[in-house]
Amino acid sequence: MILVAILRASVVVFLTLILIPIYLIGLFVDYFFGKRLVVFLIKRLWSRAVMKIIGVARELIGLGSEANIFVSNHISWIDILAINSTLDVVFIAKNEVRSWPGLGFLAVLGQTIFIERKSLKALSQKRTLDEYLKKGQSIFFFPEGTSTDGSNVKKFKSSLFEVCYSDFFKKNNWGSVQPITITYKSPVEDDPSFYSFWREEDTIFANIKKIIKRADQGRVCLVFHRPLKFGKYRDRKDLSNACFKTIKNGLANSAHSF
Repeated sequence: MILVAILRASVVVFLTLILIPIYLIGLFVDYFFGKRLVVFLIKRLWSRAVMKIIGVARELIGLGSEANIFVSNHISWIDILAINSTLDVVFIAKNEVRSWPGLGFLAVLGQTIFIERKSLKALSQKRTLDEYLKKGQSIFFFPEGTSTDGSNVKKFKSSLFEVCYSDFFKKNNWGSVQPITITYKSPVEDDPSFYSFWREEDTIFANIKKIIKRADQGRVCLVFHRPLKFGKYRDRKDLSNACFKTIKNGLANSAHSF
């Protein structure tokens, strides 16, 4: 298994080093033409390749939409690979992710929007989110604010849903958020939470090492629910609660399919 881990890690590093220069050129090309086509294609290619290398299959139920916001429950760092392999989105992450060795660099390259959770209402951060949305760029975030073992969904924090009620969306009376339920099929029968990264004693690198050492293949499933229109809900808390209930019900239904 050690050899499996070393081989997989080496292939991922090699692939990443090969694609980074192409990605940087893609950033320039996309900026010049005002689109994200090249960046999205490279992110999708890299994410799908990494999932293949580490032995995690992907299953999609339902269809992604052209929603402005996407949200889901959060179980593993593989969630990000699964989302990037499927959707063209910009992630919102807590600011400390930026300082993670290696992973923080990749997050910066992926144009992640970093936020300070204690100042979510800061005007500068609101403006940043508004700018992306006004350009037609979809945004993704995990409303739980943390990860779980995948057996349940924690109550959503509503702060980031405030962007759904900006003057831009109110004036045009449009906009939608698409909830996604994420579930995993573990390669270890007696460890259903194998892929999760939630125990306080875990480190992100120990979790990655555990996963890439496993030769057996697991699976991640994304269940796309019906998009919810901003205007049908009173405020951010009402919309946040609707997304929470949708994803929680999706998790309960998915449990019967595994």
